[in-house]
Amino acid sequence: MHEFAGNNKIVDLDLKNLAKPQTIIAASETEDELGSVLRLHLAVEQLLVFYIKEKSSGEISKYAKLPRDFGGKLALAAAFGLPLPIVRTIYQLNIIRNKLAHNPDTSIQSGDIKELSRVVNSLSEIDNNFVSVEKCYIELAVRYPGERLSFGAQGNRVDFVIAGVIFYASAMQWLINDAISRRQ
Repeated sequence: MHEFAGNNKIVDLDLKNLAKPQTIIAASETEDELGSVLRLHLAVEQLLVFYIKEKSSGEISKYAKLPRDFGGKLALAAAFGLPLPIVRTIYQLNIIRNKLAHNPDTSIQSGDIKELSRVVNSLSEIDNNFVSVEKCYIELAVRYPGERLSFGAQGNRVDFVIAGVIFYASAMQWLINDAISRRQ
């Protein structure tokens, strides 16, 4: 359990199934595109599960069962009110995941990265402090220690990781804030 203070009230949140730092680090550090995409997709799926469980507590839980498939989870989360910028981004991440998972000989395409960066940047609609992906970089402590890898300069896999990590952090912060607001 993690404690958060909001409006002078302490709120307990169980984040063990939400925060997946090792999965995000593994997705970032691997040179394998499919590995990056699948790991990030798995972490994002946990965001959906957390949100659905938060929204379907109480009596509604008898009727709103957690779907098994990713598309069903995204649809239910959207119906429960997950903000559209988050829904759009998860949808685009799923498109990229499906392209690579169902055709392992393909790679992340520039058009997919362009669309991903567009939808990730739409998070500015719900986060006034959001910084666009084009202004971001990542440091990979194992693979490239001390080196800043900038968006748009290192290839599609690195751009995917940067956009994915920015999205994950922003979405997780929104989910935590949303869960806290319902407990106050």
